[in-house]
Amino acid sequence: MDKTYTNKEGNLILEIRDEPLSAWLTIKKTGKLIDEYAIIALLEEAGIKSGFEEAAEYAQMHSLEKEFDIPFPVAMCKKDENKTILRYKFNPDILTAPEMEISYQTLAKLKVFKAGDTVAEYSHNIFEQKGSIYNIFGELIDASSVDPEQAIALAGENVAYDVQNCTYYLLKDGYPYVDEEGHISLLDSITLKASELPSDTIISCPIDLIIEGDLTYANLHCDANLRIEGEVHSCSIECKKDMLVTGDINASSAKGIIVWGNLECSSIHNSYIVCLNNIHFTNKLENSTVVCDGEIIGAPDRSEICGGLTQAGESITAFQAGSYNNTITEIEIAISPFYRNLLLILTKDLIRLKENKDINATAIVDLENRIQNYEILLDDKLNQFLNREQKDTKRISIQDISRPPIIYRILKHSYEINKREKKIEFIEKE
Repeated sequence: MDKTYTNKEGNLILEIRDEPLSAWLTIKKTGKLIDEYAIIALLEEAGIKSGFEEAAEYAQMHSLEKEFDIPFPVAMCKKDENKTILRYKFNPDILTAPEMEISYQTLAKLKVFKAGDTVAEYSHNIFEQKGSIYNIFGELIDASSVDPEQAIALAGENVAYDVQNCTYYLLKDGYPYVDEEGHISLLDSITLKASELPSDTIISCPIDLIIEGDLTYANLHCDANLRIEGEVHSCSIECKKDMLVTGDINASSAKGIIVWGNLECSSIHNSYIVCLNNIHFTNKLENSTVVCDGEIIGAPDRSEICGGLTQAGESITAFQAGSYNNTITEIEIAISPFYRNLLLILTKDLIRLKENKDINATAIVDLENRIQNYEILLDDKLNQFLNREQKDTKRISIQDISRPPIIYRILKHSYEINKREKKIEFIEKE
């Protein structure tokens, strides 16, 4: 809506027009001298701060002369529609067709984004835009144009559009990419073929990972869920969530396998397994160290624990126990075996790093901090145990045969089996 300002003498009239936004001055013919400071005061009263050059150009272009009683422009702004560019925070050329197979080399080049991260935004360079940068009141002009409906339509699954800020952000962790139709989409899981991974491969994946085929001699770190569709042999693995192996875990004892969620597999042979939650197995735990803070549960009709050390924080259940060659089998309920074993692993790593203190100075500090944090968590576990309610009784249950020699332990109580026995259950005593 147009607005008018008049000086006290009534011989100066300043009109603010909306379309286009401009200021027009009319000088009344009264025979009195016009004071330029009166014009400046009127412009200041109206808040006019910019657009003077544009007004002069407009007057020259249209051959406007300053005459009494005829409005002429003193301030103008020209707002032209400018092209708005969609800028990506990721490289859209690396990942173009995620339905196709991804190599571990491509995986190493990808940048992961977390839930809530901005992955793309509409923007334009105001200094390259046509027309005025500021309006006549000195306010920055946003000459960009984004159709909200079209922008929302470009958001793929697990990607959202912020209408107010003109940005796209993620609803979960993953790798953003642009599909063939131009949609900003999210890859939240990776599938790799084990046969294409060379020996001693170092793989790091921040999202859900599926490996097809038998995995051998690999060093693998997964920050999410891990599924291996095959066997695991001679590997070092750390999985931050749940890990599923459709086959057996074999000979993975050098650095071991650390799982921060649940572990499910067929069998474990000659390996070192450290798991925070529960372990489910179908066939056999053989000559291995297998520990967890939750439950170890074997299949009720065929599971066996043969040799090695099996520790859990809550309960252990299997069909049979004991080796076939008189090797001792230890089955134990203990307080937080996960953090005890984790600290043991990390302490060994720390000793190795300190062999070259100068080279590994930063890594040593980081690892010492981790060890300190896990020591605090272990203390918390001990306090929780001391203050727990007695109703959550811990137990070991072997449904069929126990073959000697076997040592069963539940906290401070030990039971040694020297003869073949059937159906054994040990319950925690005070």
